[in-house]
Amino acid sequence: MPEKDENVVRKICLLGDPAVGKTSLVKRFVYDQFDDTYLQTIGTKVTKRIIPLEDDNIQLTMMIWDIFGQKSRTFSSIYYKGAKGALLVCDITRGETLEHVQKWADGILERAPEIPFVFLVNKYDLKDDAQMTEEDIKKVASNLDAEFMYTSAKTGDNVEKAFKTLGKKMVSKS
Repeated sequence: MPEKDENVVRKICLLGDPAVGKTSLVKRFVYDQFDDTYLQTIGTKVTKRIIPLEDDNIQLTMMIWDIFGQKSRTFSSIYYKGAKGALLVCDITRGETLEHVQKWADGILERAPEIPFVFLVNKYDLKDDAQMTEEDIKKVASNLDAEFMYTSAKTGDNVEKAFKTLGKKMVSKS
């Protein structure tokens, strides 16, 4: 565990199928902005935000790695190298993205065993168009041994909470 009143830097990866809202979640968390124009991420974009973890008296610098949108779940080990946490993201309106979450988790676990996750069911503002049940979501979360949260990059619901929850998990693991 880091010392009290310490500045800590942690790399996190966002994982999930294309168009689940990974980049939008980052924009909402870092810049408090939302744009519903879809632009596929090309390459890897790294963004940072410093957050206080008051309970631990720690300033956590989150280095957020948003990977290019593609169907392949196998990346260069450079993307995963040094990762201390991951947000696994699916889109509530596309059932197949939930089915793929375990494969995304398996990909990073091969290179970073024991990494903490937070599983996000994004686009919750569109819950009326859901293509998955809460039971389906809980089953995947249980298989991952991870908690899940409904998020909406559009409204901001639970976005801050999701990143902070992951931040606390990462700090407590060190």
